Amino acid sequence: MINNNIGNIDDGLEFIYINKHYYNNQKSIMYIGSNDKEIIDIEEKLKWFLPNKKIFIFKSWDNIPYDAVSPNINIQSHRIRILNKLTQNKDKIILLISTSSLIQKVPFNDIFENNIIDISKAKLYNFSDLISKLINLGYKRTSLVNENGEFSVRGSIIDIFLANYNSPLRIDFFDNKIESIKLFDPVNQKSFKNINYDNIKIFPTKEIILSKEKILDFKTKFRKYFNNYRASEIYNNLNNLNNISGIENFLPLFHKKIVSIFDYLNEFDIILKQDFNDLISDKYEQIHEFYNARINNQEKFNLHPSELYFSYDEIKKKLLNYNIYNLNKFSIKNGLNLNIKFQQKLSSFKKELDNNFIKQYFNANSSKKIIVCTKTDININRIKKFFFDNLSINLIELDNFSKIVNFSQNYFITILSLENSLIYEDYIFLNEKTIFGYNLTSFRKSNKNKYFLDSLSTFTKNSILVHSDYGFCKFNNIVKLKINEYLHECIELEFYDKQKLYLPIENSNLISKYSNDPTKIILDKLSGTSWFKRKLKVKRKILEIADFLIKNAAKRFISKSPKIIFNNIKYEKFSSTFPHIETEDQMKTFSDIIDDFSKDYPTDRLVIGDVAYGKSEVIIRAIFLAAQSSVQSLVLVPTTLLARQHYINFLKRLSIFNIKINHLSRLISKNDKKNILKDLESGKIDCVIGTHILLSDKLKFKNLGLIIIDEEQHFGVRAKEKLKKLSSNSHIISLSATPIPRTLQLSLSGVKELSLILTPPYNRLSIRTYISPFDKTTIKEAIKREIYGRKGGVFWVTPRKKDIPFLENFIKEELPEIKYNIAHGKLNSDQLEKKIAEFYNNEVPLLISTNIIESGLDLPNVNTIIIHRANMFGLSQLHQLRGRVGRSSNIRGYAYLTYNKNIDLNDTSTKRLKIINTFDQIGSGFNIASSDMDLRGSGNLLGVDQSGFVKEVGLELYNKLLEEEIYKLKNKIFDNKISEQISFEPKIKIPESIFIPDTYINDIDVKLQIYKKIVSISNNNEKEDVLLEIRDRFGILPIEVKNLFKVIEIKILCYQALIDKVEYGKNAILIKFYKNKPKNFEKVMNLSLNNNSSNFKIRPDNMLIFSINHMKKIDKFELIKKIISQLV
Repeated sequence: MINNNIGNIDDGLEFIYINKHYYNNQKSIMYIGSNDKEIIDIEEKLKWFLPNKKIFIFKSWDNIPYDAVSPNINIQSHRIRILNKLTQNKDKIILLISTSSLIQKVPFNDIFENNIIDISKAKLYNFSDLISKLINLGYKRTSLVNENGEFSVRGSIIDIFLANYNSPLRIDFFDNKIESIKLFDPVNQKSFKNINYDNIKIFPTKEIILSKEKILDFKTKFRKYFNNYRASEIYNNLNNLNNISGIENFLPLFHKKIVSIFDYLNEFDIILKQDFNDLISDKYEQIHEFYNARINNQEKFNLHPSELYFSYDEIKKKLLNYNIYNLNKFSIKNGLNLNIKFQQKLSSFKKELDNNFIKQYFNANSSKKIIVCTKTDININRIKKFFFDNLSINLIELDNFSKIVNFSQNYFITILSLENSLIYEDYIFLNEKTIFGYNLTSFRKSNKNKYFLDSLSTFTKNSILVHSDYGFCKFNNIVKLKINEYLHECIELEFYDKQKLYLPIENSNLISKYSNDPTKIILDKLSGTSWFKRKLKVKRKILEIADFLIKNAAKRFISKSPKIIFNNIKYEKFSSTFPHIETEDQMKTFSDIIDDFSKDYPTDRLVIGDVAYGKSEVIIRAIFLAAQSSVQSLVLVPTTLLARQHYINFLKRLSIFNIKINHLSRLISKNDKKNILKDLESGKIDCVIGTHILLSDKLKFKNLGLIIIDEEQHFGVRAKEKLKKLSSNSHIISLSATPIPRTLQLSLSGVKELSLILTPPYNRLSIRTYISPFDKTTIKEAIKREIYGRKGGVFWVTPRKKDIPFLENFIKEELPEIKYNIAHGKLNSDQLEKKIAEFYNNEVPLLISTNIIESGLDLPNVNTIIIHRANMFGLSQLHQLRGRVGRSSNIRGYAYLTYNKNIDLNDTSTKRLKIINTFDQIGSGFNIASSDMDLRGSGNLLGVDQSGFVKEVGLELYNKLLEEEIYKLKNKIFDNKISEQISFEPKIKIPESIFIPDTYINDIDVKLQIYKKIVSISNNNEKEDVLLEIRDRFGILPIEVKNLFKVIEIKILCYQALIDKVEYGKNAILIKFYKNKPKNFEKVMNLSLNNNSSNFKIRPDNMLIFSINHMKKIDKFELIKKIISQLV
């Protein structure tokens, strides 16, 4: 062993020495860092310096040691994959690992025996055995694949989402061979790329692969380890192959041999992080604390840390077998000191750019290679243009460091994220901030799938539906009926008094979802008049609403708005103070607002985005733009806490640019309020943020031109109307996390502008959500891990103020050393402000509160939330509360939802907790909101009170009726220049087998979704898209499905010819026109009078009859298409 010391390596510069060591030495490298975030950052930089070299990360488990929670399956599968690569690798590599992963014991390579599936064109597969093997490897069989670790089977197709792929795979078999394999989008389920299927390995999703033999081994070892084993729940419950949460705490009992990561290494040099010894000692001490906490809580069935982790001394002993390179922050006497210097800024944020100074710097360092580093490709051309136009310097684009030798020139530009600019040997690395004084506005394309709420209409068995002709009914099932000797699939609907209606599946557009909860709903009678009366009443109200919306839009259109002038240089400089990378949707929304401000009339824009998707940045940039043109802004928020937070955050960003802001709420003293009102009227304040106090008649402005309504869904109609009256010529921006259906979004065009923020922030991790009965030890360790381990803060939220003493006593008894504050709505303003400020400023790490923290609070250092009695919160409330954490890049948030195990959960609260647990991915807020919107309607997004009327007919039908009225009124205003909306549903009856066989799609929920897609087709382009999707997802179409698409082709022709009924009888085909008015009456008459068309007859009621007597072996579908084509 050689022990070397390397000096002058500050935090964040480790990659420079790793790169240097790799080039100067023959052996592979293992670098041991402090945590996963650090080694992921190092990996990104090394990929630039060492392109095409093997760089592996061995991640650590993301759960608390000894918690009854399993590590994320992506991480477990990733670890197995890396261990496998290490066993097979013969090349020189770099392995990056954290101290947590280093001390953790890992399975010996017997875990790979018969537990890896090779996907190859050359192989033959037994399909049933393959499915069984996937289940054994821990993959979860589902109807649709959305997340890692899931797979589904449809006929000869297997969809599977592997941990090492960003998108799931679709493997299509022909007999026992693979025919094709593609990547597909988990949102729309469509494939988009063929891939090479000879390079795919399917690894286990977990480090414990359950089998009967493994369970037997576990139980044998468990009995030896614990004398009173019969009292263990895990021992007694592990009788089948279902995984138990937290079973990984017993990893050694499932494997023949447990080893260290060192046992997988061959010919490696080890590079140690600065303060390595302290990191290892602290980590092992922390693990002992977690273990002792369990034992002290009388939880005896836990393995000693020595069984699961290596001690400090054991690690030191293993290191003796390797050459060690210790990194040091400062220069050292004995060892190698790297000559690395930080480059000072060439420009000041507060001053104008000095082009001459920058050029002089480049000229003075012309002997060195200068590399300008930008974070994203979006800015490369902008920076190149700046250098060429202003400095006459031509920057050469570099993909990576290896390309630099190909050029004699010394000035380059590349994509490389550097926090600091560096001078190292003959190279200077300059980031944007050093050159310009700030980071340029940029965005990265998200590799996350966008979620677009096309419909809220998915339903399951027992869902309450609305039939547009008959009213409320219950969905029982999809049934097959024989009609004229042919099988037909129908939706069985149950009405009042168990009356049944069988609706042909191709006419399912006549039904829409009302609610998933069948309780408290009175079904309508099939023959009753109640539904007709309710629908008529709602239609009248809808006419008023549509009229109100259109007139409002027309009034604003003829008003004059204050001039807001856009200055790109100032805007760029301000945007650079945003500490994150913008998403595509944010950039599009900023662009929309800049465009709005350029118009002469006041605009009304609604911005919709999920929790923590960066809607607040939209506000702050709009305020900046307004203030630059001396236009005042008003920001209305629902809570005093949110008002205060916005004030603090906005002040930090805007005060640098001499923009004066203030806030009004009950936390402000009377005297301060008086001064603020005076300054608003005189124009000394550019922006005021506040709660309902902003609706006061006392409020007067010098030049109000921008009104912003944050958390819009919390405000009623009157509040919004009062704001509009305050300044009828102001631009309005409303922010909401509540989705609205796509059809309504389209119909509102020209009434209210819409921006959607659907891409998650860059590097944002999904929040790990745990649901369990209240458990003292879990709560204690969750709080300790966040506060002591991650140096962060914790929210502990309860639905009722009266539960706060219980939580307070828990902290006093179990964690007396931890400071905490209490916050609820009954505190006086001074107390509340003081307690929140202390928590905000990290002076107190724990906040016990009611749900007053629900709306919009943004505290990046708070990344754990515990929700007490979670079953008592609503679904959207739970999602909003969970969204208070995990708001920092690359820092995972944790949410613990607990309930009282002595009180049985009712069905509704159980369903609610299941939904919140299911939808834990980033961007799932729209899924959750749609689950919670059954009866709420779209809030008051339209600016009118509509909730009562939504309850009468259901959200989907309500929106459909509203859409029709808006289009009618638009046509009146614009002289019928807007294309007519189709407002009828053709009923087509043909005696053929028309359905989706169970052998083709056997999952009823998936089948319903596909039926919904098919029957919603309104043109041939949509038909082709859906046809391709179904072939892609389910394989070759059976004859019954082909017939269904032939019906759709006929339906499209019916829309074009205004035909609302086609019925194929024994002797004739009956064609009924919409409102009994043929689109082209002359054509109909000519056909009926033409001697060559003697089969046609027109009845007095304008129905058309086509005789089919004496016709044999007719293709019914083609005949009907031919007939209707003559009428179009």
